[in-house]
Amino acid sequence: MKDKIKIGIIGGSGFTGLEIVKILSMHKYVEIKFVTSRTYKDILVSDAFPSYMDYGSSNLTFIEKPAKNNFKEIDLVFLCLPPLKSMEFLKEINYDYDFKVIDVGSDFRIKDPDNYRYWYGTEHVLKDMLQDFTYGLPELNKNKIKNSQYVANPGCYPTSVLLGLAPVLKKSGLKITNINIDSKSGVTGAGRKLKSMYLFSNMDNNFYAYSANDHRHIGEIEQEIENLSGKHFNICFTPHLLPINRGIFSSIYCKMENKMNEKGYIEEICDHFKEFYKDSPFIKFTGTEIPQLKDTVGTNMCLIGLCVDSRTNTLKIFSAIDNLVKGAAGQAVQNMNIMMGFDEKEGLISSGIFS
Repeated sequence: MKDKIKIGIIGGSGFTGLEIVKILSMHKYVEIKFVTSRTYKDILVSDAFPSYMDYGSSNLTFIEKPAKNNFKEIDLVFLCLPPLKSMEFLKEINYDYDFKVIDVGSDFRIKDPDNYRYWYGTEHVLKDMLQDFTYGLPELNKNKIKNSQYVANPGCYPTSVLLGLAPVLKKSGLKITNINIDSKSGVTGAGRKLKSMYLFSNMDNNFYAYSANDHRHIGEIEQEIENLSGKHFNICFTPHLLPINRGIFSSIYCKMENKMNEKGYIEEICDHFKEFYKDSPFIKFTGTEIPQLKDTVGTNMCLIGLCVDSRTNTLKIFSAIDNLVKGAAGQAVQNMNIMMGFDEKEGLISSGIFS
């Protein structure tokens, strides 16, 4: 029996933070030492959110802010904070610590300070730490994550896009000339913001694109595409908001230089995807069957399918994830498992909620 590790969660009452609390409550080797929330300070997590069932065994209570002594007893902290807040938090604590950090926010994903300033409109306050954070996409960076003290959890859109693209970018002989991405997300991807555009009366029976130019995730996606392929692409990316709670569905269009109407081409591509993800327990490749969001909700799975449009010489890749699990909290726990030497599936085995 492995000893339990001690965990802190900063920002535990948002959608992602609460999802992490729920997942870790079912983890064999984790003890949550503290979880913060300004809104629900001094309130039991199970009272603030009845869907969290601790059966009276932990009496986990939100605190407003951890004291220095709180940090001395933990092995790892999850930062579940809005953009610009994770770097401010790490700068503020400003003392030596031995614990590991997983930033579930966006502050340490982009490695170049100039690119960060371009996409986030401000200077990074901890530029020297940017290169210390490993980009936490386990299916692509598992060995680096295993030896890291700091991990930047990928964004939800980039997760769905990069997992779909990676096998193609890494296959020799394939030449992509253009990448166009159309992604659709459930409203929980926006967090617990009180904005009129997220109200039920506006979302119900509605559907629209947003941030159609220069969405922040473009910089992250382009950075990792270049890391995978050795080539820079200026991608075309358009996100949309669906009138649903959870899920991201991405359609990725790769214009190819190679002729795609040769006999056996689709079989070759499918075999490559299967081989590429053969050791990835949370990737399910559906071949030429297009995946559906309903099959990912409540799971840490990414479903990927594809088809070939020989008329336009385009490879179409389709991916589906739960934006709060594989796109955020589940992937963060998967990273924690790898960093701490656990089975990466621990606490994350779920068949979802669709029936």
